[in-house]
Amino acid sequence: MSKSIDLSELYKPHPRQVLFHSSPERGRLFGGAIRGGKTMAGVAEGIQLSIDYPGNVGIMARQNLPAFKRTVLVELERYFDVGIHVDNEYYKLITQHHSTDHYIQFYNGSRIWYTGLVDDQKGLVSQMGTTIGWFFIDQVEECSEMHFNNLLGRLSLNLKDIKYKYILTANPMPGWVKQRFIEGKPDDFIYIPSLPRDNPWLPPTYEEELRAIYPKELAEAWLDGNWDVMESGNFLFSWAEITRAVDKDVSQDGELHMGVDFAWSSGDENVAIIRQGNKMLSFDRWIYKMEDSLLSVDKVIELIERFQIPHKNVKVDAVSGGSPMYSGLVAKGYNVTPVIAGAKADDEEHYINKRAEMYYQLQARFRRDEISLVDDRDLKAQLSSIKYKPAQEKRMQLISKEEMRSHGEKSPDRADSLALAFYEPVLKNPAIRWL
Repeated sequence: MSKSIDLSELYKPHPRQVLFHSSPERGRLFGGAIRGGKTMAGVAEGIQLSIDYPGNVGIMARQNLPAFKRTVLVELERYFDVGIHVDNEYYKLITQHHSTDHYIQFYNGSRIWYTGLVDDQKGLVSQMGTTIGWFFIDQVEECSEMHFNNLLGRLSLNLKDIKYKYILTANPMPGWVKQRFIEGKPDDFIYIPSLPRDNPWLPPTYEEELRAIYPKELAEAWLDGNWDVMESGNFLFSWAEITRAVDKDVSQDGELHMGVDFAWSSGDENVAIIRQGNKMLSFDRWIYKMEDSLLSVDKVIELIERFQIPHKNVKVDAVSGGSPMYSGLVAKGYNVTPVIAGAKADDEEHYINKRAEMYYQLQARFRRDEISLVDDRDLKAQLSSIKYKPAQEKRMQLISKEEMRSHGEKSPDRADSLALAFYEPVLKNPAIRWL
């Protein structure tokens, strides 16, 4: 049986990807930074294994299903309409996509199951007895080692001449992935780093523009692949905690809340984030000059009315540039909750001011895995840049916005809005004085 297939119009691997595909090792880890072509390479390798071994069964996975559908599945779908010639007969490469049970079927009997490792109730979880010939986990650092070991134990498909493979992509921050696969150097395994500068398909100014936007530590991690810096400083949130929270399945009971961070200076954003329970639902951003404060007031009122958010649950930055916007909201009958970052904390014993208290409340949600974020690159970057330092009398404080600006970093407007949205201030009723 002769067959020919040309996928070069869909995928033209750059040199680091070619090295990844040609490596003979049973296990391969590819990546190390953003936009190095990790997901594209992992999907292409899975397609090739499905073609090379008719009847092969593989699994493609990410930590959760929404993230998988937004990244890996989008890349996988590019192959759905590809054709293949076998003995002068034309076949579709992929003959079926079963979106309910989460698998795709190939012309030669091969099959790929796909799943979110922590939350898929319809696909792989119902196939606990499945034996496989290969698996691919995208962003494996987001997952637990238990999930990896579980898939590793399924590499037992009884197929003639099969070569079992496992394919991983990651940003290898400190944790089990780095310890096991990079520092541990297991047998029959290779780590192939790939950085943005290795990807010739990116815009020529891509790296330069990101270095101008992101804090030094984040640029070193995302662009240079040095993930040690994300754990070496006094960062309030670890990158692992942030990525675990993206699209996480959490409770969202209760009333709606909104946090609004108003711009202090030109170039800053006005940001409003809405959440319900532990789930961030959405965010809006707009850039108005401070003299256009009435436009910002109208924007916040529009969001309050559209989502029917109780006024007391709208927490607004009422410092400096935010003060006239807060006053404008109150003047129009919207008794929102003002938050003055530099004011005394409710818990003065542990926090130097309200901003520190607000952010430590947010940190507690991340530490308990009780928060879900929308996948926004700038929000994640800003959260990862928040640093703390001990203050007098063993209280904690955060590095101020002014100090961040002095180091060339931009105001973390989206992170501040998120902290406001999840902040639960102690509401004190005024005491009644009897005359």
